[in-house]
This record gives sequence, structure tokens and C-alpha cells, in this order.
Amino acid sequence: MIRAGHGPSVRLFEAAACATPIISDCWDGLGALLEPNREIILAHSTGDVLHALQQLDENIRQAMGARARQRILEQHTAAHRAETLERELKGAMRRTGRGPSTALPFH
Repeated sequence: MIRAGHGPSVRLFEAAACATPIISDCWDGLGALLEPNREIILAHSTGDVLHALQQLDENIRQAMGARARQRILEQHTAAHRAETLERELKGAMRRTGRGPSTALPFH
């Protein structure tokens, strides 16, 4: 993920999986994980953080946390990562002419 331009912290996934409302700085790729202003609060300044903590209604924050949790559980679990890895490896094997029958065994 770092080579793709971003490397999200595991803590982001952990917090979202617990339905914790998240305030984050902005970085490339974040929108592919969680939808800004719907599943995560983005802060460009200290004022944005203070606004989220002091002015944003608690029900709104909790709803954002719940939506983030739903997104993480639907799209970003370890099982999803394993499926992606398997799909990518199979695709690489096809591109190189190595099918499952010629795959090297994993030891």
C-alpha cells in the first residue's frame, strides 16, 4: 500500500471496527477506505478538530462511527486482504503462463 501512495495505520481499521468516530488528517488514498464526512471526519486544522469535538452533535459522530464499522467489516477485513492476495497471485500466474498445475508448492 505504501508503494501505491498510502499506508494506513492498523489503528485506523481497529478504531473503525469498534465504531469509534474518527478524526483524521487528510492523505492520499483515505477516501478509498472511508468516505469523508460520512464515515470519517477530516481535519485540515486545529479548528476543524475542535469543531468536531465541541460542535458536532454526538448522534452524528456515533452514526459516522457505525457507518465506518460497517464499511470496514464489509470491505477491509483480513479475509478481504487474503482474497485480494489470492486473486492477484492467480492473475500473475496467468500472465506469466504458469497455471495452478505448474505452481510451485509453498513450504
